[in-house]
Amino acid sequence: MKKYILVVLPLVAAFSLVMVSCGHDEIVEAPPVYFNSNGIPVITIKTENAAGVPADKTQSIGCEIKVVDPTGETENVDGVGKIHGRGNATWGYEKKPYKIKFDEKVSVCGFPANRDWVLLAHYCDKSLIRETFMLTLSEYIGLPYTVRHKFVELYLDGDALGVYLLTEQVEEANERVPVKKGEGYILELDNYWNKEPLWITTDHGHHFTFKYPKVLEEGGMFPDDERYNYILDYMNRFEAAIYGSDFRDPAKGYRPFVDEVTFARWYIVQEIIGNYDTNMYMTLIDHSRELELFPVWDAEWSFGLAGTGTDGWARPPQKPIIEGNIKRSQTYIYQMMHDPYFIGIVKSEWTKLKTLLPQVKTDMRNYAKSIERAQKDNFKRWPILDKYISVGLIHLDSWEAEVDYVFDFFDKRCAWFDSWLSTQKGS
Repeated sequence: MKKYILVVLPLVAAFSLVMVSCGHDEIVEAPPVYFNSNGIPVITIKTENAAGVPADKTQSIGCEIKVVDPTGETENVDGVGKIHGRGNATWGYEKKPYKIKFDEKVSVCGFPANRDWVLLAHYCDKSLIRETFMLTLSEYIGLPYTVRHKFVELYLDGDALGVYLLTEQVEEANERVPVKKGEGYILELDNYWNKEPLWITTDHGHHFTFKYPKVLEEGGMFPDDERYNYILDYMNRFEAAIYGSDFRDPAKGYRPFVDEVTFARWYIVQEIIGNYDTNMYMTLIDHSRELELFPVWDAEWSFGLAGTGTDGWARPPQKPIIEGNIKRSQTYIYQMMHDPYFIGIVKSEWTKLKTLLPQVKTDMRNYAKSIERAQKDNFKRWPILDKYISVGLIHLDSWEAEVDYVFDFFDKRCAWFDSWLSTQKGS
């Protein structure tokens, strides 16, 4: 006779069974197997019938979602919801990003409760810290809202997918982007604008899609309705002012349309990390406010990972640009950086941030240390160290070297920016 007894492994819960033989025939159902914890929260997702996430990222599938914090610092989560793919180019990589939507609002990793959460894969970023670095800078420089974020390990239908960055979704909410309902806007200057259901195209040919309001649904915005026409008119008047001959004029130029401080802060963050391909989100809180440039998002092609040439993305053996403007030519920033008034704001904001950089780097070293164990499992699952990935220019043989490269690039980039900015004439 054999008897099976329960074995409890005091680590992180998942979705399979364990039984141990003890010499008798009776069987006792065992609890879930426990995955090894590397000291960061573990998210386990089980899709309906273990069917997996649909290849068509517009399609969702129901799932069970568990979040376990091995430190005990935040409450565990056991919920249900849906999951689907997300991203544009990133959806084509082997390690894929996802969006999860709980059926009810849930606090995940201690963050304010919400239904919508994002899991960023950072397949191309072998340091795994570039996005976190940018978000940390956003917090220190004082942009109105920075998406909350936490390193996690992800298990999908029992498959260990490695280190992900859990973040809030960029959306309207009291604890996220606090736009006024029915009156505010969250715009994205979007290279994939024609894949969205609705967009505006300004007189100067810039295409903006909407994170808020919702479009083409009850209570949302429709083509040529009052809300659509308001923001299109606002952006056209703003562009006429900033591209006009009087763009430096305090009354006739761009200043009445924008909050210059958020534009300066956003620009500094993107320039000092050398970000080639950031998402540009613009927020209009309500009709009484000016256009603000936040939140920051998408740092995958930053910190020297990528570069551009005369015919598009740079390819090896070309080297990353450490010295030289990368974001100064960004839409609208280029014109503003020809205005001594705006340059003066940039200088002031940079002076304040510069004193905080030692603490930023300390925080980032701690973030990196928090995944020191987890990254080993990540690169066992995705053995891409010492390989060029996509348009990346970095080819290093260890995670530690990748992390050190990010910090070295950042130090050199800040030194260049400080020197270059000192030559610009501000008022």
